[in-house]
Amino acid sequence: MSNRILARCIAPAVFICLAAPALAAGPTWSVLAQFDDAPEGLVADKSGNLYASLYHSGRIVRVDADGKVEELASLRDVVGEVSGSAVGMDWDGGDYLYVAFNEYSARYAWPANPGLAREACGDSTVTHTGLYRVSITTGKVEAVATRADGYPLCFPDDPAVAPDGSVYLSDLSFPGIWRYSPKTDELVMWSKDELFDPGKKPMSGFPVGVNGVAVSAAGDAVYGVVGGNPMLIRIPINADGTAGAATMVTYGYDNMDGLEIDAAGSFYVTEALRNEIWQISPDAHKRQQLGNPLDAPLGSPASMAWRNGALCVTNLNFFGNLPPEKANTIVCASDIPARW
Repeated sequence: MSNRILARCIAPAVFICLAAPALAAGPTWSVLAQFDDAPEGLVADKSGNLYASLYHSGRIVRVDADGKVEELASLRDVVGEVSGSAVGMDWDGGDYLYVAFNEYSARYAWPANPGLAREACGDSTVTHTGLYRVSITTGKVEAVATRADGYPLCFPDDPAVAPDGSVYLSDLSFPGIWRYSPKTDELVMWSKDELFDPGKKPMSGFPVGVNGVAVSAAGDAVYGVVGGNPMLIRIPINADGTAGAATMVTYGYDNMDGLEIDAAGSFYVTEALRNEIWQISPDAHKRQQLGNPLDAPLGSPASMAWRNGALCVTNLNFFGNLPPEKANTIVCASDIPARW
């Protein structure tokens, strides 16, 4: 090869190497609080307090800006000592937190055995599964809508309060999205779109439907993450309150769990199995990873909440990848980049 030809081959590579911009540093995650139980649901109030649901014990805790933990309430005051778990939660902007609770079937070991979801959902002895309401000022717990009321709730997972006060509640195993109206005290199956259905061979390997949900700031749509065939979806809220047809916003993820939307319209999703957090642009054309187990203390990250400009997430640690000193934690990062 002549020197001229060799120079022409090398020059572009050198140019590319010199012209490539330095990679910006990712966010730095730190532990805000640690518990004696796995936190799942998470929400922030206007004063900067966080509220978390503790998965196994059913307790609801408040965490202040310094990470000090105070027990607010316990769902056990109402559900008793049945085997079950407290899952997602949301705040109505006033005095109430809405929390999902699932009683486990003694006959069919779901969720320990994913293949028994249908049988567990049909167990008539399960009565405490449902939506609960917790008063922030008094700590009083109320059952809002449960299987004891005759509602065929399967595995209610994540509630999201809309601007009009309606509560949209995902059902991981139904699969569908319920809507509860505090004005009429009525729960209805709002949407069971075919996009929720994991089918016989779900791409993630988990036969589940909609997990985390969030309502648009305008109150005109519900967004959700689907775990079985992982995707972010949008369900329009029609003028009469009914659900429109769901559409896919983006895909290309693993078993997704939590969902948040910031003031600029960007989406944030957690991946439970790969222990990752992703930021997605409002048009869903771009995405960037905000954390993974190699650079952040993340273990089955579940729910997220914004607190004083920081993104915080609960570590459910469902698959036990975190060491004891980092398990059962809320971790936060205040340096979340916005590159679009």
